[in-house]
Amino acid sequence: MLQLCMSGPVMDTPYVFKSTGIRVYSIEEALYHSYYYWRESLDDFGGDSLFVWVESFAALDLTPKIREISALKPLSKRLVAFVQIIAYFDPSELMSLKSDLEKWENTVEWEKLKNRADSLVSRGEPTKALPLYRRAIKYDEANAILLNNMAVACMKLGDCNTAVDLLARACEIEPDNQDIAMHYAEALVLAGLDLQHHNHFHETKEASSHITNGIADIDAAYLRGLAAYQQGDYPTALEHFTLCGDKYKIADTYLKMRQYDKALATLDPSEHEKIAEIYAAYGHAHLPEAIRHIRQAIAGCGGHGETALYTKLARYYRMDYDWQRASEAIAKALPSNNPTALLENARIKKGLGRMRDYRTGLSSVLQEMKNQYRPSDR
Repeated sequence: MLQLCMSGPVMDTPYVFKSTGIRVYSIEEALYHSYYYWRESLDDFGGDSLFVWVESFAALDLTPKIREISALKPLSKRLVAFVQIIAYFDPSELMSLKSDLEKWENTVEWEKLKNRADSLVSRGEPTKALPLYRRAIKYDEANAILLNNMAVACMKLGDCNTAVDLLARACEIEPDNQDIAMHYAEALVLAGLDLQHHNHFHETKEASSHITNGIADIDAAYLRGLAAYQQGDYPTALEHFTLCGDKYKIADTYLKMRQYDKALATLDPSEHEKIAEIYAAYGHAHLPEAIRHIRQAIAGCGGHGETALYTKLARYYRMDYDWQRASEAIAKALPSNNPTALLENARIKKGLGRMRDYRTGLSSVLQEMKNQYRPSDR
């Protein structure tokens, strides 16, 4: 059921939640985000920016409440008080949130950090998850699942050597965990092929043993396909990926072989993001289709992975030399301070001939990468 914004006007300047990058333009939208994405919202309750934004346009009778709430501790208490600032949620919903928060507060500190990091990875923000994983590991250095999940985040960022180290430790702790063994083998394939003395996957004895011992046939097919793909042996990769039924990898392989129609035929019509990627690679004439599909992906994402999708949209507009729309799209991704979005923004500035802004943008990318990859003790 739609609800009108009764507590104040809809703002022209949104508040952008740090972890999700979702923009809100009214108190009601801020309450909705804080309730349904409470894990991701906790960081926003650690400072004053959200409360300053709300106070800037809220009705005068809410100002004392806002200031009182901003002084509460801990963060969970502050969040619960905030979602009750107006009559937006019914008592049963508030009771459910309080119950979830109580359970969360009773978990050990490393698990809280892990849950927040896992949520960020699932939302396509592995760079923001890494500092949380590092903090969690300080509490429990022998937690195999924690090491595994951090390794998965590293692999998503292309840091496969770090992933190998983390997964080797995880395998020592839980040698019979097949999911960890599978991730370890995958990391070995990727990291091994990055080293010049590992020209062929089969020469890596450690990785070969993980393929042949204790891993299901379907997983072994995937790993052999991945090894062939990394070596540029796309027909062999296609054979193995077909055996394991991984349609995304099949599409990727056809894409490398420049068989675009076959790549598109592999996917379901609803897989707009992947379809857009293929059209963008197809050539300049197909960029309008890439743009159409990525916009459909944004429309259906519900805020999940929105930063990455807007960054891709900006990139496709830039490739089509539509600088105005590229600038508008990247503006929606920038509040997240995602390094990929910052880099795309710099490229757009370069395309516009604004070289000073381009150099400033590159500096922002480097600084944000330092901030996100540097171990944090906060």
